[in-house]
Amino acid sequence: MDQDQKKVECQEGSTSHAAAYLQFASRQFGAATSAANERYLRWIYEQNPFGGRWADSLMVVTSEGEVVGCVHAMRVPWRIDDESVVVPANHNLMVAPEYRQGVGTRMVMQALQRHHISIIPSAVEPLGMLYRRLGCARVESRWYRRVLRPLKVGWQLGAQKLWGQNSSACYFPVEVSPTRLPSAHGAAWWTTAPTDPQLEQLAEVFNADRTTTSGPEFSPEFLRWRFFHELSPRHAAVWLEENGRISEAVVLSLGPRHGFNVGRIVAAQASDADRFAALVKLAEHLIRRHGGTLLFTFCACPRLNQIYSTIGWRPQANGPQTYLSTHRKSLPLAVSFNGEAIDIGFEALPSAA
Repeated sequence: MDQDQKKVECQEGSTSHAAAYLQFASRQFGAATSAANERYLRWIYEQNPFGGRWADSLMVVTSEGEVVGCVHAMRVPWRIDDESVVVPANHNLMVAPEYRQGVGTRMVMQALQRHHISIIPSAVEPLGMLYRRLGCARVESRWYRRVLRPLKVGWQLGAQKLWGQNSSACYFPVEVSPTRLPSAHGAAWWTTAPTDPQLEQLAEVFNADRTTTSGPEFSPEFLRWRFFHELSPRHAAVWLEENGRISEAVVLSLGPRHGFNVGRIVAAQASDADRFAALVKLAEHLIRRHGGTLLFTFCACPRLNQIYSTIGWRPQANGPQTYLSTHRKSLPLAVSFNGEAIDIGFEALPSAA
């Protein structure tokens, strides 16, 4: 590689980068991934009602206009110390191998400097060490994994090793109206198309921790865009009712990852361990019914992690770390969030390939 080829510049993303970026993403992330899906760009930057714009991203661009690196940011409304703010989640940091010497560090530093506060999810070492050196605070978070169909997972592993064969992609269907589920804990429902009153009740349930901790601020508008927009990854809401109102709820995603159809609990709220355990069983049933074989969960909610422990879940050892970067005088005393705040469940975006 000659010296001219090595000259690159970190630029604010714009629509003029879209075509070159999609070519880069297809090579580096994979043609079937959400990062290489034009729908993802339109959803996260053009349809986000909380100020999402192409300029939230950074692109590494050569003198000839080729995109060779990126980092994206998803803007999410938060309530921090009784103040409404927008917190970007930086994700999909990637640089082409031949350009990585020093460029990744420059991108990280520039991305953090552009926002007063931001979340950095899924940081593995040595990247985590860089975030700590830059003054980012580690957020206590846990990752869980459960096998829903052991025999099928075993068969799929064999098919991958012997023939390089992956499972056909599975997603939740669109526009499933609210449907009753059997439950020993009262009325239970699921849907991929919640009504406006149901979105209002879901927002109220998911905001239960906002009186004592900082975290995403739910509203019908946020729920509709993050989970149920026509361009967003596909999700399903599952809930229990008490006295005619939603009392516990989860939002699930389902999509292909590394050859397996993976379900995720993306957002969650529960009043007690028994009712949450019942809700999780309903979620597992729905994921299995629609082709999922694994269940992954990310949780940075201390109270909910305690419930997971009570019902027998064990976090993965040595999972990725989550960091909070802020230029504020002090960090929030306590934070509480799940996958809704970060890029969790994006494999549920149907493939463009």
